Amino acid sequence: MTIEAIAHRGYSTKYPENTLSAYQASIDLGFSHIEIDVHLSKDGIPVIMHDKTVDRTTDGSGLIIDHTLNELQSLKMKGGERMPTLDETLELAKDQCKVAIELKQSNDMYEGLEKKVYELIVEKEMIDAVYVNSFNHEAIRRMRSIAPELELGIIKAKATPDLFPLMKEIGASSLAMELPYYSDTFADKCKNEGIQLIVWPVDTIEACTMMIKRQNVLCTVNELEQFKAYYYEKED
Repeated sequence: MTIEAIAHRGYSTKYPENTLSAYQASIDLGFSHIEIDVHLSKDGIPVIMHDKTVDRTTDGSGLIIDHTLNELQSLKMKGGERMPTLDETLELAKDQCKVAIELKQSNDMYEGLEKKVYELIVEKEMIDAVYVNSFNHEAIRRMRSIAPELELGIIKAKATPDLFPLMKEIGASSLAMELPYYSDTFADKCKNEGIQLIVWPVDTIEACTMMIKRQNVLCTVNELEQFKAYYYEKED
């Protein structure tokens, strides 16, 4: 069974988030997408972690940008795992699932991030197997300038139709928003505009009940087994 939903940071409630084991576990469970968060190391290598610091999820401290790749991969995460690179993650996902790549380009702190990410996508021959999005809409504008063929999206917790002109301008085809701000009216507007609406997090039975009625909306999920059991059983 393929579960048409996004595994947020992989199977992040059972395995260390944003690790190869978390991604493989979500793929094995049947999820169609994995969501990954990309930063740059001090030596310019795209790496996978949610936070801009290593403090919360490793035994180290400090900003990712202040560490080389070797230094980052010497840090230990829960279960003894290490921080993966974008290269390793794309290699794992290739021919198994689609990859939602979030650029963690806070305040444009990573010079050249967009270009490096695009080059890896091309190198892996995965143009049709990824989409790239970000809270930083200027980062998506930059990505479009170097990647005319890539599927792009934007993220805004409290999204509104005011975003539609920008999306049309930069050719963004998906819009991710936080579930508390979701409405059926807004979902209909996105559908009419040809925009793939994505909502996060769909992690309760109540949320599943609501989203079952909107099969055109893509759900981002942390509680993977609950979503699989409840969402798909109820759908049947």
